[in-house]
Amino acid sequence: MKPLQLIKTVLYVLAGIAVFIFNEQIMEALGIVVGVVVLLFGIDYVIIGVTHKKYFGETGLFFPALTYILLAVILFIVTEDIKSVCLVWAVWAILREGKELSESMHRLSESRRGAFNMPALINALESVVIIIFSFTMILEPGEHHAHVHVFLLGGELILEVLFPIVNAWFDERFGQKDGEKASAQE
Repeated sequence: MKPLQLIKTVLYVLAGIAVFIFNEQIMEALGIVVGVVVLLFGIDYVIIGVTHKKYFGETGLFFPALTYILLAVILFIVTEDIKSVCLVWAVWAILREGKELSESMHRLSESRRGAFNMPALINALESVVIIIFSFTMILEPGEHHAHVHVFLLGGELILEVLFPIVNAWFDERFGQKDGEKASAQE
């Protein structure tokens, strides 16, 4: 694992654990906390885009990064209105999980020397669950759904770095063409 990936993994896992432990305190500053998380995801996309030279196109990260940063700014503006925070948060989650679902479906469609890609299936199912929960937060924005999403956020932070590790293990174990490795690492 590269040093930057190791640092990201440790930070995301620690942040996920902190979210579980301090979920009540997070509810008191929900808009700010979620805004910071969304902003960090946007900054992460900028870093990945620059380091992999993926700015525009099908795998480009410039516009997703810009979208996340703008959503973070909106969260900072509406921080006191729980309903607005819920709506913006749900939109961000749906956008993020839609991208992950697309990547998971692509991984499922790849041939793997006869091996079924269980990690990709689990990642796809997780994305569908988060999208469904996000729709419920849009339909009934409020403190209860927001608190449920705080717990989901803790899990998401951990899974954000766990899925790429499991995918890399799966690719190594069951083989993958060299041309496919670059796209699977993002």
